[in-house]
Amino acid sequence: MFAGLYDFIVDARLSQSFQVGVSVEGAPPVTAALRQLPPSVPTGLNNAFQLLLASCFHWEEDKTGSAGTSMEAILRGFTPDLLLLTGDQVYLDLPALKSLSEERPVMARKFEADYVRNWFEKSAYFNVIHSAPYACIPDDHDYWNNFPMPAAQLQNTWTSAGRQAWGDAARMLYGHFQHVAPTPVGTPIQFDVEPLSFFLLDSRTWRDADFKSTMTAEARDLLSGWVSRCIQEKKLGVFVTGQSLFMPKAGDFSRHWGDSTLNNYGDFRFLAGELDRLMREGGDVLLITGDMHWGRVLRLTPRDALGASANMFEVICSPTSLVTTPVADQMSAVQRFFAQRKDRWYRHHDATIMSGILEVEGTKSPFSVSTLYRHRGNQVGVLSFRRHGDSIEVTPRFFSLVPGTPPNHVAPFVLRHR
Repeated sequence: MFAGLYDFIVDARLSQSFQVGVSVEGAPPVTAALRQLPPSVPTGLNNAFQLLLASCFHWEEDKTGSAGTSMEAILRGFTPDLLLLTGDQVYLDLPALKSLSEERPVMARKFEADYVRNWFEKSAYFNVIHSAPYACIPDDHDYWNNFPMPAAQLQNTWTSAGRQAWGDAARMLYGHFQHVAPTPVGTPIQFDVEPLSFFLLDSRTWRDADFKSTMTAEARDLLSGWVSRCIQEKKLGVFVTGQSLFMPKAGDFSRHWGDSTLNNYGDFRFLAGELDRLMREGGDVLLITGDMHWGRVLRLTPRDALGASANMFEVICSPTSLVTTPVADQMSAVQRFFAQRKDRWYRHHDATIMSGILEVEGTKSPFSVSTLYRHRGNQVGVLSFRRHGDSIEVTPRFFSLVPGTPPNHVAPFVLRHR
């Protein structure tokens, strides 16, 4: 018996917070406090829809529980309405160089143990995951590095049968712990917090090995339908992925053996074109992701609409606990020693500064890009949404996961309708 996902029908007339109890024969009952999403973004200076962002948690690098201890302090200051977990909630492919039995039950037991530790141990990811109602999307380590391509450091992925067995077991556990809708794993998640409309794209689960598609045909249809609905109903789109849309395209070796990017795939032009359509016909678009192991806020303005105030904004928040990288970590430690630097985040990189002109395949025009903020180190982010007439003001904050460290506030930006 493996972990499962329980669906509850909740009366919309109930208060936002309520208790749910579950009992199974032969086990003690469990009670959980649950909260519903607010129906809309509030107005006024003292109220906001609070969106918490987190991604990339490697338990081996946080055995002292810094993320959890930091979250306890953060949550004393505010209550998030929703948590978005944007990939690598578990690292199923670690430790590397360790071969597993290719029997699916054996793999599933190992993967379930990884999930149970991160989800329910106070020293792991518990305080982050249970800080708010959550929605998730996967990235590669929720399966294995650069899934679905073979990984040199993971013997099980060297054969088609091994990749199939690992993928099946990982997909099942992802469905049990992370896929929060009563739909097949890989189906996009959609919900509204008026006037915001969220679209969470799983571009990893059914990514093919021929670089043709990151999405199923159903997901493409749902994306087009969501864009059209946002335009027709005057909703502001929030689009969430496990990877940034604006990464440099990976070369041939890297896409096969390192880390492929969304723009390596044949359906990227369609994806970018639909978001471009939403921005031009509906309103400003907010893009959210993790993956990069640093935080950043970008503004992108199409060159052919500089006077029309059309924008995309991208917020990246990553990691909560940086994954171990053999050799590179040791080299960083040596450099810190000889430089005589006291740098807590010596293993972390600075966010890439983007500026100037950016060409994006599938869009009608190049973009003028500016970097509004960068954040280094283990982190979570908070986006505070406030309604001002037809527009939404968004205030980002980045919290370093060091107990007692105050947040870094980023200048607000505004999402506007066309």
